[in-house]
Amino acid sequence: MSFKEVVNIMETRIEYDSMGPVEVDARRIYGPQTQRSFNNFKIGDHRIPIEQIKALALVKKHVL
Repeated sequence: MSFKEVVNIMETRIEYDSMGPVEVDARRIYGPQTQRSFNNFKIGDHRIPIEQIKALALVKKHVL
C-alpha cells in the first residue's frame, strides 16, 4: 500500500508535543504546534501576492 493510499484512508493522525496529543489532518505536513494555532486563533487564508514575492526576490538578488 502506498503512502497516498494510506493518507486517503486516514483522515487524521495523532501528533504529540509538550502539551499532549492533538489531531492533525493527515494530508498536511505541519505538526501539532501549527494545528494548535489553527484551533486557538483566527487564522485567515490570506496569501502573499505574487508581485510582492517577485519584488522581494529581486531585492534579495541584488543585495547578495
